[in-house]
Amino acid sequence: MVPDPVPLVDPVRRFVLFTNAKCGGATLKSWFFANLDIPRLEQRPVAFLRAFGPAYAWRHLRRGRKITPRGAGLLDVAKVRRMTNFYRKAFSAPAMEAGVGDCFKFAVVRHPEDRVVSSFIDKVCGADRNARWVKDMLVRAGHGDAISFDGFLDYLETADETTVDPHWRRQSYILEGHRMDAWVRLEHLAEDFAHIGPRVGAAHLDVFSRRLQSNAYDPASMEAALAADMPSMSSRDVIAWAERHGAFPPKEAFLTDATRSRIRRIFAKDFDLLPYGASGAATET
Repeated sequence: MVPDPVPLVDPVRRFVLFTNAKCGGATLKSWFFANLDIPRLEQRPVAFLRAFGPAYAWRHLRRGRKITPRGAGLLDVAKVRRMTNFYRKAFSAPAMEAGVGDCFKFAVVRHPEDRVVSSFIDKVCGADRNARWVKDMLVRAGHGDAISFDGFLDYLETADETTVDPHWRRQSYILEGHRMDAWVRLEHLAEDFAHIGPRVGAAHLDVFSRRLQSNAYDPASMEAALAADMPSMSSRDVIAWAERHGAFPPKEAFLTDATRSRIRRIFAKDFDLLPYGASGAATET
């Protein structure tokens, strides 16, 4: 079964990049296509055909070539996302189905605590809050049009993980059955990529010096956020807070001893597999 999200397969350097939602996706996709350098490969038809095979070469000629991000387009989130969707369906998914056993496999991962708070803020309190799939979650969670972080954890603790949206599902879900050759921690993105650069390509690592998408948080409001009891505050009130302060409260304000304990329980398999340790502390790769 092909994981969802579909990993990005590079047939030139023969590696597979496993990514999860809320793990630096926009920046990673920009790096992947800059590193793959399709425009250069297009100038070498024989090499292109040898790397990708006739099925993808035909699909690329018909559509992929028109949407391949080039130059400044590699920093355009919409263009990179469009190419990613096409490439995953046209090349990566068939490649995963055929088998990529001898490829170098690595995953970009994120501390489960940071990721679940970011997922709550970004999707439940951010621009996607009116999306149908977010509203469906609120209905399944037994809420109306708002939910607190505590309520969100209630939902994650009881939901069937096969039905949970990838933004909120555990990261290890898509890694089961695959041996990872390396971990890249989002918190140490540039450092960990530099370590594996000789294997996956090191010419475009400068992209990791900037983030293409990120929410704004206000560290100065930490004291007020702690006093307001952020875990129990409804998403509607979190949104109002961000409007008043010009930024969301610090993520740490949502991470009390109680919520940390629940996150470690909900995402126990992530803490077991990923390089963060059972205590939740980051560990070296």
